[in-house]
Parts: sequence; C-alpha cells; structure tokens
Amino acid sequence: MMFEEKDDTIMARWLSGGLTEAERAEFEASSEYNDYIRLREGLNAFQKPTFDKERLRDALWANINQQKQRRTVRLRPFYYAAAIAATITVIIGLFFNKINYTTGIGEQLVVTLPDGTKVEMNASSRLTHNRFFWSDDKVVSLSGEANFNVIKGEGFAVMTDVGQISVLGTMFNVRSRESVFEVLCYEGRVLFESSDELQRSYLNAGDAIQLKDSVLLEFQHTDSGPLWKEGFSRFSNAAITEVMQELEVQYGITFDHGPSMLNGHFSGTFVHNDLQLALKAVFVPMGIEYRLADDQKTVILNVP
Repeated sequence: MMFEEKDDTIMARWLSGGLTEAERAEFEASSEYNDYIRLREGLNAFQKPTFDKERLRDALWANINQQKQRRTVRLRPFYYAAAIAATITVIIGLFFNKINYTTGIGEQLVVTLPDGTKVEMNASSRLTHNRFFWSDDKVVSLSGEANFNVIKGEGFAVMTDVGQISVLGTMFNVRSRESVFEVLCYEGRVLFESSDELQRSYLNAGDAIQLKDSVLLEFQHTDSGPLWKEGFSRFSNAAITEVMQELEVQYGITFDHGPSMLNGHFSGTFVHNDLQLALKAVFVPMGIEYRLADDQKTVILNVP
C-alpha cells in the first residue's frame, strides 16, 4: 500500500484536505482509516495543554523517524495503546503548527485566510494562525497593523498584546504597535476586550477606539478604509513619538534627538514614498529643525 512508508505525510495532507481524489479513496479504504477517524473525533474535545515546545518537537521528529524505519501496517492489540499515543503526538504537533506572515520596512502584504477572509498587512507587521482545523479555531495573532475584511461566519478573532477583537462579518483596521493601539470599524460590528478584561467596547461602522495609558478613548471617523493602503499616514493630535515610530516603520530610519522632542503633538499626514517630503510635512509645521546624517538612515532633530 502506498501509505506504508509515509503515513505521517499522508495524514497531514488528509487533515488539511490536500489529498487527490484517488489518494483520498485509497486512504479511506485502508485498514488504518477508522483509527484516524476516531483520533480526530477525540481531538475535537481536546484542550490545549501546557507543553514544552522543544520537547514536543523532538518527540515528534523522533516518532516520524521511527515510523519511517518500520513497515508495519496492522497493529497487534498489545501495542495498540502505545501506537495510538504515538499517533496523537504526531497530530498534536500538526495541530499546534503555526503559519506566519511578516512584512519588513515599508512593505505591504495581502493574505487570504483559509475561510476566504482577506488581510492587508501594513509595514513591519506579523500575522500568525494555526495551520490546521481553521473552521474550529478562527483566531489570528497580530503585531503591527493590518486591515481585515472578514467573511461572514462565527468565531473570528484577532489577538494582540493589548487585547482581543471579536468579529462577525466585517471590515476593520487594527494598529497595535509599541506606542499605540487603535481599532477603526468600516463595516459590520466588532467587540474589543482588553487583556485584563477591564476595558470593553462595541464598535459599529464609523466607530473607532484608541487605548492610551490604560484609558479607552471612543470616537467617530468618516473613512471608508485605511489611508495607509493609499500610501499615507494620518494623525490627529498624536504624540510625536507615535508619529516618529510610524516614520521608522515606513522608511527604516532612526531619530537622534533630545528629551524635549518627546513632548509635542502632531496633526496632519505624511507620504510613504518620499522621505524628505514626509519629514518636511511633520517637522516644519512643528518648528523642529531636522537633517539626515551621512548614513541617510539617521534623522537628527533640534529645536531652534
């Protein structure tokens, strides 16, 4: 049988729906198919345990290598329990396998999730989700900024360091960077719940929130989508540190400045495709002198 020497690969492709019709028919006709069905049904009630990732990975590969050295097809009753435990170890490893998407300085990326949800990632961002069982666990983790256009259905959520956004068929933008957390809802409805469960807010289309110094601010917006998709960043009375951080992730620059530079606020926009124009748009209205160092990556700020 074609599955004898690569049971782990065939099982992974079966779990993810990657078998051809012929492979699936042969697999379902095999003597091991019912065992795998019982294992998968048992895992539906499985609770994620506390585990050592390194030890689990080592155990997984040790089991795979051991399986490749054997050609046993049918299991004796004496070894059945041990075989089931080994197979569960393989499936747990597959279950907790993650898919990661990242963007670098000034980069953008469009990701389509398994249910068709579209995620547009802004610069210097990271998105993670489980590789398998998406329909049972529609949860992604975000660090950075991304716009979500979620397919209608139940259970979709975005996890950040600050809290969770739960949604049901909607479009919204999340910015979760070091100095700012912000959610803007464009369509549908979302629920934000802080990690400490002390802050909660429902957002409909046109609603927005910011979390500043543990204070949840709710306000309205008139945008139909995020401006960063059009190559701009916009701010309203934002701390200069927030604006400088966004300049850094869009252009890959750093700032050299005194402590007094950290006290100002900025309202306006800057472009993502012209560093000199962006610096001029931010610092000239604030009366701050700036210049690029010889490395063209360090911006030196001074108050006249």
